[in-house]
Amino acid sequence: MDKYIWLLVVIFIFHDMEEVVGITSWIRRNYDRIIERFPSATRILAPYKEITTAGMAMAVYEELILLIIICLLADLTMSPVLLGLWFGGLLGFTLHLFIHIAQALLIRRYIPALYTSILSIPPSIYLIVRSVPLIPMGASSIIGIITGVLGVAVNLKLAHMAGWRFQRFLQARESSQRLS
Repeated sequence: MDKYIWLLVVIFIFHDMEEVVGITSWIRRNYDRIIERFPSATRILAPYKEITTAGMAMAVYEELILLIIICLLADLTMSPVLLGLWFGGLLGFTLHLFIHIAQALLIRRYIPALYTSILSIPPSIYLIVRSVPLIPMGASSIIGIITGVLGVAVNLKLAHMAGWRFQRFLQARESSQRLS
């Protein structure tokens, strides 16, 4: 099991770097076109219109730190609840990859994350298939799996909030340095 745990970190970094590098310029170029076609997307996309690469990088960094902690604890303890938490995170991450592909199909254009989503699905499914027989199934691992899947969704929002706060911090610091 331990040889599979750390592969999730590698796949995560590979995938999320495409988002970090491309999302800010992509949103600025495509925002109006998407909102015109899907007005209900305004609520979701509006906060991202002003995100900077640094803000997005901080959001991904927060997710990466949490993922490393979960992988480390799962690897060191092999605890069923922590293995379940890791596996739930893997399931949530893999679902996230499919969501990116669905988003691109819906708007009929490339989105930052599309290419690495396509490339990350096979190794993610491989990890799922190889890990299922190695995780001791019981109440604690099932609780871990549910917590992991839900945790991915909740933490995505928290990570983006951290990214926006970091962005505001950098902008305030830059402003105060210009005044000095």
